[in-house]
Amino acid sequence: MEPVSGFVGDKFRVSVGGLPAGAAVDWQWVTLHGTYETQVSGHDVLFMQRRYKEQRRSLGRSTADGRGSVEATLTAPEDYGEVHDLYAVVDGSDVARGGYRIVRRATISPSDGPIGTPITVEVTGLAWRAFESTMALRYDNAYTGFVSAVTTSGAARFRVRAAGPAGRHVLQLTAASPGVPFLNNQQSGTAHIDNMDLRLPFTVTADAGPPAASTEWPSADRLAAVGRDGVPSAHVAAGISATLHPTSGDVGAEFSLAATGLPPSSGVQVVWKRAGEDEAAVPKVFREAGAVLVKATTTQEGSLVVPLRAAGERGGWHMVTVMVEGSVRAEIPFYVRRSLQDLSPRRVRSGEQFTIELKGGGWTELDKGVAVTYDNSYIGYACSVTSGGDITIHLVATGEPGTHLVDLYPMLYRHPGDHPAEYWNFELPQLTALDDHPGLALGYQLPIFRLAVEVTD
Repeated sequence: MEPVSGFVGDKFRVSVGGLPAGAAVDWQWVTLHGTYETQVSGHDVLFMQRRYKEQRRSLGRSTADGRGSVEATLTAPEDYGEVHDLYAVVDGSDVARGGYRIVRRATISPSDGPIGTPITVEVTGLAWRAFESTMALRYDNAYTGFVSAVTTSGAARFRVRAAGPAGRHVLQLTAASPGVPFLNNQQSGTAHIDNMDLRLPFTVTADAGPPAASTEWPSADRLAAVGRDGVPSAHVAAGISATLHPTSGDVGAEFSLAATGLPPSSGVQVVWKRAGEDEAAVPKVFREAGAVLVKATTTQEGSLVVPLRAAGERGGWHMVTVMVEGSVRAEIPFYVRRSLQDLSPRRVRSGEQFTIELKGGGWTELDKGVAVTYDNSYIGYACSVTSGGDITIHLVATGEPGTHLVDLYPMLYRHPGDHPAEYWNFELPQLTALDDHPGLALGYQLPIFRLAVEVTD
């Protein structure tokens, strides 16, 4: 094989001799399928660990010549970093093996712009082993958050925003086994890995004033479908059909229930099974008794169409229950999303307080908190453990007069029990959460909030 290492997308040549003349060779690349292991219980959802399962994929086929030799030019696929086995397979048997090492690299776009400019960072070649699978981002030496690529085959794509003042700034991606920067990698067991310290310059050109508040959501193709293992699914009695439209919304959102096959001309209670809290302030997922959203009567044909409103403040999965004469006939899941309620004042003197209020904080380890950065510097986290889903954050305006950025990222709250080295630290901004958060596989729609204030004298 020549060369034996390179970046994703690079070409390399491979040759094998001693094969039967005319043998058909399948070049099989050994990769992994990364997933998050979570533990779903009646009162919480816990992040347990990352898991990787070895798989193979074909990079192409070739035919040996009359002397039993074969050569091919292959392309390094988008995959986890470090060494991958490559097998030459003939008639289903491995006849030769080589190795190719994918080296990590990162790019940013654009490379200049005013304060608040979205900067897209793309990383390829993050590995899968402990100490090799995460990186930490620093902005002018201030820790911003961590980068992961467990479910995205070693590729990470995320955004931060250009923070001031005007002039040259440095985004730095460094080694980060538990999610925080590791500053002397050259003296560690991963010193042999290339590009564990990547420096990406950005020039802030001006202060054009605070950008409008915005919310970034995971794309639909990254979210698991309702009914997947661990995600609430609808339960309906035989002969009954019941649907919600839409199936998710903010606190107080309007939606509708449509049902058929119910007893004709019968009284119905539509109940919202909401999150509650026990004495230890550990919320239960669903109470046996919830809030009655509406009382109605079915038609003579046994159908029902009623407008509803998402009750309470706590986000995450809830169930809308249809009850007839005290008997549950249908349960349909509804997801309450986080939402920004207020940021005030937006123009504030240095040293004075401003307040951010969110609704829809969840109750599980996956969705009860947000990690906060100020001008790309991580300053702490906030959660909704005891506040019924409300997250109110009081911050103090600092820095020179002008625009200052506040970003709220998804995070993991904590881990039960032991905390081995290959796990992450917790309550940290996961910059890649829109593509690679453990909650995505369970249908959790966790956004990034992009806010800004103007600091005055």
